[in-house]
Amino acid sequence: MRIVFGQRNFKIKELTSHEFGFTTQQDNHFNIEIRQSYFHIYWIPFFGTGKIWAIRKGGELYELPAHYIYEIKKRQKIRSPWYTYTWPILICLGFLIYFFVEQVKESNYHKQDIKYFNENVQLLDNFIDNATVNEFFTLQDTKEDTSDSKMYLKVEKVYADRILFTLIPGFFLNSTQVELEECYNDNKANLDTISISKAALKNAVNKDYDASKTYNYKGENLLKSNRLYVLVSVEKKFQPQINIAQTYSDYKVIQIELTNSSTAFKIVSIKNVTNSIPWNTKLPLEVAAGTKSKPTKFILENTESDNFSFYNNKDYSVQVTILDSNNIEHSFLIKGSGSSNFIFSS
Repeated sequence: MRIVFGQRNFKIKELTSHEFGFTTQQDNHFNIEIRQSYFHIYWIPFFGTGKIWAIRKGGELYELPAHYIYEIKKRQKIRSPWYTYTWPILICLGFLIYFFVEQVKESNYHKQDIKYFNENVQLLDNFIDNATVNEFFTLQDTKEDTSDSKMYLKVEKVYADRILFTLIPGFFLNSTQVELEECYNDNKANLDTISISKAALKNAVNKDYDASKTYNYKGENLLKSNRLYVLVSVEKKFQPQINIAQTYSDYKVIQIELTNSSTAFKIVSIKNVTNSIPWNTKLPLEVAAGTKSKPTKFILENTESDNFSFYNNKDYSVQVTILDSNNIEHSFLIKGSGSSNFIFSS
């Protein structure tokens, strides 16, 4: 890219010689031009480089004698036009634009933050109203913001106006050095339980945006321990962990070997989304619990049929519906094409 730059000049003032008494006879009068010289980039003035004092006569410019310049300066103050110095103006304009854009961004971020805060408040209220037994409520001590001071409440039973929880202190979870679900499963017989009203839980949700930014929310004595807590999140745990181990397929048959590294569940429905594979899995199919180190394996396969073939269409997708040990329904989408196969929670 070619950058155009250089020096140019323009007229800023025109005087006549008789104004200053330089000439007295009409025939000897001449015009005096004061011109501003400037450095430009793409013909835009960036800064002035001085003035040119010249005599205009017969369409030509001639250098003005120094004593004439001295006399003119004594009587008039010749200033450079403001637009000669475009670069500081552009810099200031750039800063103003930047400042304005940042203010708009900050305002938008603030509005978005308030919107997210209000949505999160509504979400927590909905979790309280529609609690399920595979959820953990997380409480944070308002006086001590550490992982040890957190309390994890596992939902055990939901009543019309209250919820029965098992308590897992944060310091205890950290001492076991295992995941929350595993800590609960290993120790639930020795953990305390508590019943908390839904109204009290909702009061423990910080609904004051400004207080959330200044950490001034008082909190609620939910656990009757003289400690004040705020409800910060609700997470669904004990989700089925299903993965594809390997797949075999030819033009007539497909076998998908899957693994379960979570609690036991049963498959209650297998429905084709695309293609028309004649699955022969007997439903409901009970799948035993497994772990990450020792997952339980199970197979989905089809019956070979003269009415079905992958010959013209290897792509397929199938929705698998399961019920976990708490009778909570989950859906998974298995899709693939030949040797490339994937599973998604849906």
